[in-house]
Amino acid sequence: TTLVKAGTQAPDFRVEMFDGTTFTLGSLRGKVVLLNFWATWCGPCREELSRVQKDIIDRFKGNEDFVFLPVSRGETRETVAAFREKMGYTFPMGLDPEQKIYRLYASNYIPRNFVIDRNGKVVLASVGYDPEEFDEMIKTIEKTLE
Repeated sequence: TTLVKAGTQAPDFRVEMFDGTTFTLGSLRGKVVLLNFWATWCGPCREELSRVQKDIIDRFKGNEDFVFLPVSRGETRETVAAFREKMGYTFPMGLDPEQKIYRLYASNYIPRNFVIDRNGKVVLASVGYDPEEFDEMIKTIEKTLE
């Protein structure tokens, strides 16, 4: 079900963000990107997202070389808007209502994380949420940023 493995080039895509802006993954070359696929109905995704503000956004705040890119899989802007409001999330989120971006990376299962290096290569691909694995992913991001 994982179509993009560590060591391979990350497929480029255009994403519309919750705020209406759009950009391509390719435009982020030179930065380390954490691409995260999630959905509002997914329990493990919600658990993982609850750690994101403190452990990802706050931790790497001010590091211009890092981008956290959470992409909502298969849900409407309205569904994501209601979820953001309920949870109090204000960080940027991408929308993938037709799963076009997701299908470039996987055929099934979320949450999924892909750590992508400055050259667009995937250095880590993970499925599901596990606290220890999440901690290891943070270490991988830090190492990739060095």
